[in-house]
Amino acid sequence: MSLKAKWKIGVVWILLFCSFFIPQSCNKKESYPEVKIFGHAGMGMDIGMSIFHDNSLEAIQLALALPTIDGVEVDVRMSADGTLWLYHENLLEAHTNGEGCIFETTDLELEQLRYKSLHREKLARLEQVWPLIGSRQLILDLKHWNACTEGYVDMSRFKEALYDIPEKYWDQITLDSSNPNWLEALSEDFSVVFSTVSVEEGVKQLQKVSQLKGLVLRSKDITAEQIVQLKTMDKDCYLFEMRSSKKQRAALQKQPFAILADDPRGALVIRD
Repeated sequence: MSLKAKWKIGVVWILLFCSFFIPQSCNKKESYPEVKIFGHAGMGMDIGMSIFHDNSLEAIQLALALPTIDGVEVDVRMSADGTLWLYHENLLEAHTNGEGCIFETTDLELEQLRYKSLHREKLARLEQVWPLIGSRQLILDLKHWNACTEGYVDMSRFKEALYDIPEKYWDQITLDSSNPNWLEALSEDFSVVFSTVSVEEGVKQLQKVSQLKGLVLRSKDITAEQIVQLKTMDKDCYLFEMRSSKKQRAALQKQPFAILADDPRGALVIRD
């Protein structure tokens, strides 16, 4: 057989290989059905992913309108009147037309405030979320540091405010706390996870407070292998701080219990 004939046969085999194997690899779809997806502060912390401000009722409604989303995560602070409000930053002036800390501000004053965003959304009370969630889950990120006094707020008062949550919703909420001193008391009646920057510190708390359900970490701070280790302890792992589609995909590939998605639409496309 001539060299030219051999070359033609080789080309045919290459074309056959490409026509069969490449489409197969391209059509292979990622799927992580076991991973729960929560909208981070509604539709995410980046306004570029949502037309509404994080922690606003509008952002939460938009996230919960996504058909296969598992729930939302929100940031919770207590007012001077002992009412739970949704707000992420330490100081009101950071994102609203108010000043100071929520802990020092009355409900009446908070009702007058609006975000410095395009739609000028109002601040929301936690109680306004209950009619929206249906059967979905809600993660409450407890913001218990008072930047105006540079100390933690009174845990007993905060806990009282949590007990004001209608009991019928208790099975649908998970409390996220970064204060080790609060974990045991909160775990008496609620599902609680510990927010930490260190897997090692997190494991210590899991061993210390056996009722803890798991850990919350930045995706970059934990490996897939460490997540497997947590699963062997029968503990959950929630990942956050993923501001791009690439990072959300990488987080899903680690197969944690859940991710707090800054682009929940994109995360659902990848997962489902």
